Amino acid sequence: MHEGSIVSSLFEIAEQSKKDANLKEITKVKIVVGKFHQIVEEVMLMHFDIMKQDIPGFENAVLEMEEKDVKIKCSGCGKIFTIDEPIFICPDCDSIETELFQGKELHIQTMEGIE
Repeated sequence: MHEGSIVSSLFEIAEQSKKDANLKEITKVKIVVGKFHQIVEEVMLMHFDIMKQDIPGFENAVLEMEEKDVKIKCSGCGKIFTIDEPIFICPDCDSIETELFQGKELHIQTMEGIE
C-alpha cells in the first residue's frame, strides 16, 4: 500500500504551498493520478482523512482525485490507444515499439484555501 507514502508527500508539498501563499487553512486539494500507479482511491482518501487531523490548517480539507487512463502511442503507425492491461503492444499493427503517452501523472492540480 503505497498510498500512505504518497499522501504523506502530498501533505509536505501542500504544507509548503500553504505557507508560501500565507493561507490559514486548506479546504480542498485536487490531484491528478494516472492509472499506471494503481492507486486505490478509497485507500488514498482514507489515508488523507487520517493524516489531515495531525496537520494544522488541513483538518477540514477534502481530497479530490482525477484519474487518467493509461494510453500508449505506437511508434510504428502513430495511433494512440487506451489500455487496461500492462500489454504495451499496438492493437492495430502489433508493433512492440510503443511509448507510454498518458497514465503516469501524479501531481497536485489545484488547492483551495482561506487566507
